[in-house]
Amino acid sequence: MPDETDALVEQWVQAVPQIDPRVERIVDRLLISAKYLERLAASLSAPHDLQLADYEILARLYWVGPPHRLRPSQLAAGTLAPATSVTSRLDRLQKRGMLERVADPKDRRVLAAELTADGRTLFEQIVAEQAKAERAIFDQLDADQLSALDAGLRALMTVLGDRLGPAPRRVSLALSEEDGQAIRPPR
Repeated sequence: MPDETDALVEQWVQAVPQIDPRVERIVDRLLISAKYLERLAASLSAPHDLQLADYEILARLYWVGPPHRLRPSQLAAGTLAPATSVTSRLDRLQKRGMLERVADPKDRRVLAAELTADGRTLFEQIVAEQAKAERAIFDQLDADQLSALDAGLRALMTVLGDRLGPAPRRVSLALSEEDGQAIRPPR
């Protein structure tokens, strides 16, 4: 059944005939889907008095693994945010007991952010809520649709990686090569 994307892409093709409507429909739907999922994540963070950017800081600290510590510059890279906004977010999260500021063992002049037990617990709670909400959404697709979507997105990620380089995974962005840290799963 045609939807808003179909109509919009048809208008684009009229204006720019070089557009491949099959590709543009997919790109538009992927971008809108990502926005829906970001909106879902924001709505699940809000009851905990967290903005999505705060949640992302907790996520980077969590997924980097023990000791769940990153420098502000690493968090800025990993959250794709300006360093100035990261600093104010770190201050707010520290006041709430979600993280501590500790001397960086590699540079004592720098105060790194380290996730506290309360921060880990809150992050895990939000992730569990998000998993439940995402499952409720994706349960509306049958097993064959889910498998086809998974296979198609996997193939797309392979093509994009081959063409544009490694995926900009936010934990990878947070860990610079000079740190020599390996990405480890949380314990």
